Amino acid sequence: AVVSTQSTGADVKPSLDKIIKFNKEKTLSWLCKKVEKVSTAMKQQSISPGFNSTLSDEEYSKYACGIVSDYISSSLSSDLQEKIGVQLVVDADELEKPAKRPKLDNTVDHENSKPAKKSLPKGKEKAPKLTKAQKDLASVNTKGMKTMSSFFKKVSK
Repeated sequence: AVVSTQSTGADVKPSLDKIIKFNKEKTLSWLCKKVEKVSTAMKQQSISPGFNSTLSDEEYSKYACGIVSDYISSSLSSDLQEKIGVQLVVDADELEKPAKRPKLDNTVDHENSKPAKKSLPKGKEKAPKLTKAQKDLASVNTKGMKTMSSFFKKVSK
């Protein structure tokens, strides 16, 4: 589906090939309209995000801005907050959580590493544990039996 670029936030240059360029100011004004729509819908539906059922218009705008900000990038969200004139509260838990860093190949994390396995001398390697069926199969007397490969050889006439 084609979206009208005039209503969203892009500049269109008419030419043989349609050139569309992102315009931050148009995008922010479009997002402000969306925040206003969400805010009025919350007022009409009597939706209050907290325990307090009587909220001011500014508080409804703040919650609506938070809802819209969940779906846009953080930089655009901060610009939107500046344009509307609200400051969203950021949880202290989110600030304290460090970003996960990828582990490097040559470093060892001593806190989470498992102890190294004891290596045996080359001549004394430990045999893998056999199941009961494998032990029974190994004890079968194969004297006089044909090998499996003998069934797949060409028969000489």
